[in-house]
Amino acid sequence: MPLTENITLMLGGIQGEGIVSTGDALIRALSRAGYYAFGYRTFSSRIKGGHTHYVIDIHTEKVLSCKDPLDILVAFDGDSIEINLPKLKKGGLLIYDDIIPEQELLQHMDKKNYFILPAPLTAIAKKYGAAVMRNTGILGLLGQLFHIPFHFFAGVVEKNFQRKGEEIIRKNISVLKECYELSLEDQRLSLEYMLMPPKNPMARASMIGNEAIGLGALMAGCRFMAAYPITPSSEIMEYLTKKFPDDNGIMMQTEDEISAITMAIGAAYAGARSMTATSGPGISLMMEGIGLAGMAEIPVVVVDVQRGGPSTGLPTKHEQSDIEFLYHGPHGEVPIIVLAPYTVEECFSQTVWAFHLAEKYQCPVIILSDLHLGLSRQTLDSLDKGNIQIDRGKLMRDEDFNPKEELPFKRFRFTEDGISPRAIPGQPFGMHHVTGIEHLETGRPFEGSQNRKQMMEKRLRKLKDLENSDHIDLFGNGEGHLLILSVGSNYGILKRVIEENQYPATLGMLRMIKPLPVKQLKELCGKYKKILVVEGNATGQLASIIKKEVGYHDKIVNLLKYSGTPFQYKEVQSKIEELIE
Repeated sequence: MPLTENITLMLGGIQGEGIVSTGDALIRALSRAGYYAFGYRTFSSRIKGGHTHYVIDIHTEKVLSCKDPLDILVAFDGDSIEINLPKLKKGGLLIYDDIIPEQELLQHMDKKNYFILPAPLTAIAKKYGAAVMRNTGILGLLGQLFHIPFHFFAGVVEKNFQRKGEEIIRKNISVLKECYELSLEDQRLSLEYMLMPPKNPMARASMIGNEAIGLGALMAGCRFMAAYPITPSSEIMEYLTKKFPDDNGIMMQTEDEISAITMAIGAAYAGARSMTATSGPGISLMMEGIGLAGMAEIPVVVVDVQRGGPSTGLPTKHEQSDIEFLYHGPHGEVPIIVLAPYTVEECFSQTVWAFHLAEKYQCPVIILSDLHLGLSRQTLDSLDKGNIQIDRGKLMRDEDFNPKEELPFKRFRFTEDGISPRAIPGQPFGMHHVTGIEHLETGRPFEGSQNRKQMMEKRLRKLKDLENSDHIDLFGNGEGHLLILSVGSNYGILKRVIEENQYPATLGMLRMIKPLPVKQLKELCGKYKKILVVEGNATGQLASIIKKEVGYHDKIVNLLKYSGTPFQYKEVQSKIEELIE
């Protein structure tokens, strides 16, 4: 029987009973064994109770999405079978904890259509102490099915429980081992799900997008973060809360998002590289502060991990509906930069880039992520941490000041590129006024018409060079008449569908939305006959911006989704085939 190079499975159970930590542990073990995995979770806006599931795609090559239907469904309760059985392919494998009564099982399925594997997960777990250890047990059973050496799973289990002591580790390893060695009644299963050996069997790390943003900030020299917890961005502050103490950083949990953005601005004004992160209503509350940072020309980084809106909306579901809001930004006209990472690696590198841009152009930089990217875990090849250079732009050193120059210091001096010399509090000869009101070069408030015109033009010309830069990453062989444009986590499924079906289409991922790379877009849009814009919202926000700034209304077609879930393989495949026929 041929070995398999790709398996998609789902872990389903009650929210709050360890489904996410089990899925994370499985991806870590697979990554250590040399395989690639990508996993995303679906959960509700409650701490405990209700149904949750974790879908994981395992491959011998890099994978950034999950295909459908499922090859394996692992059910820890009856609801998981009732809700998710339609997603399991005919001939697929259902693994269920045998505490689920068989009569409940048969209500939802025809046993002839599937492989069925009851497993005494809870019984084995209780034998060594507690039912919760069944989560460890399923790792062992899956390890046996996939024919992955035991020590990869044991290493992950030991690391996960090292803070709980040797006794807890010993019990979990016992559960893991007994389930790894379970006798399978249907011997076909021992071959059906045997994974092909990894092509490059090296141990790899895995991360979610939010963790990569946190690491990128740390490596970029960020040493202050203020934030208010909000799904799905909270993991960024949680990550930096753990890492900052070892690097002289400060994490401040604030009482609300307004405090978070203003504290981050204050730290940046004082000379620290600083950031905040939020989502949903939080980014709306921060917008006045973002405007202040633009007016006062203070560099600050803001992360927006998009979720379903408006208002509280769907706080635990995926959406990409903040694009237009952030593009038009705060009231008035102020320069801001909006970046859009589309892989976990890009979350890291673009965060480093964001701090560089913020200080170079002395303005707010927004990293626009989304729930699917922020919370999905993927195997990494590597992160480029060796070539990071900290460039603080026109930040003055003490020796740069000329005491013979006229005082006070002209913090907002008119310059050809629109970027003024920057001083921080306490620097000799660098004292200046700072305010959100229109001001003179010294910072002193002034409402004169000619000065206002000059100051507006100074601020707005800072970003002009970015409009002529290439900030769309292209994939594909460039053949065909179809250009697909998108942002964020859509990249994984789009690239997979195009490559696996060898479609004559080019994929363009916008890594910067504002300033829009107008020059590159005009060249691309003029080259292709049809342009498909794929985005997770109801009104085609990215497409609207492109039409406004570039044109080509007659060529642009939308593929939209706003159900709270990411795009599926068939949805993308059907739309592409419709356009290339």
